[in-house]
Amino acid sequence: MAAGVDRYEIFLKVAELGNITRAAEELSYTQSGVSHAVRSLEQECGTPLLSRGKTGVTLTQNGQLLLPRIQTLVNQKRALEQAIQEVNHVVAGTLRVGTFTSVSTQWLPSMISRFQKLYPQVTFQIFAGGYDEIAQRIARGQVDCGFLTSIASGDGLTFSPLKRDQMMVVLPKGHPLAEKDEVTVQEVAREDLVMPLRGSEQDIRAALADARGQLKVRYALNDDFSAMAMVEHGFGVSVMPRLILRNSAFDVDVRPLSPASYRTIGIATLEPEGLTAVASTFVRFLKDRNNADLLR
Repeated sequence: MAAGVDRYEIFLKVAELGNITRAAEELSYTQSGVSHAVRSLEQECGTPLLSRGKTGVTLTQNGQLLLPRIQTLVNQKRALEQAIQEVNHVVAGTLRVGTFTSVSTQWLPSMISRFQKLYPQVTFQIFAGGYDEIAQRIARGQVDCGFLTSIASGDGLTFSPLKRDQMMVVLPKGHPLAEKDEVTVQEVAREDLVMPLRGSEQDIRAALADARGQLKVRYALNDDFSAMAMVEHGFGVSVMPRLILRNSAFDVDVRPLSPASYRTIGIATLEPEGLTAVASTFVRFLKDRNNADLLR
């Protein structure tokens, strides 16, 4: 195991996952190696940083106090390493990207493949989650950039739009509304609704904002695919972005929402002047019209 700042990165991973064994697996270290690194850092700080229990570890009060400072230190080290590469006219290093389900499944594999052909010395770390989680990771410096929608980009982030994605109504096969060419907001509001909480909930609620009365959310699921499975089995209807429905294996009917509604997908970062060379290059890559085919 490398000495020095590496133990700070190990500590951050343990704090993120709340589990030494899982951190060791993700970092490709031994469990004892991770434990040794954390103990070494605690000795350096002169105080326990983690409280160890049967179900995992949690940050102590001092650990919580030092966590953002350690994150800043690790970010500065990464920025220095990449600045050195930039001075030598080489785009290299690790790019940490936050992403949500539809981008992960439909766009990201092709994006990474093409980017690494251009910049073979770049590796990717992917962090999947809901919009709020991605925005928080960007704000805390835990990822270099993240895919979000405009409605979720929040204050303090720079948002570069990439594509408008139409919102669609998802219906069980044979549902009466499937006979229509499009389904109105009010018709959806009268149905039992299946809502993906960690998927596109904010986009769905924005698309249905004109509905009179309260939405009848019958089931709230953790992700888009779970919600589609519930719709397939007749437990309600849902509203989802077209991108997540592409190549769907679920046996459902899909109709446009009326009036037409869209979410805008983009890439979010902190202030551009604070980005690493790799992150800046990736953002330019995504905005390049020559790569527009990756956003279909």
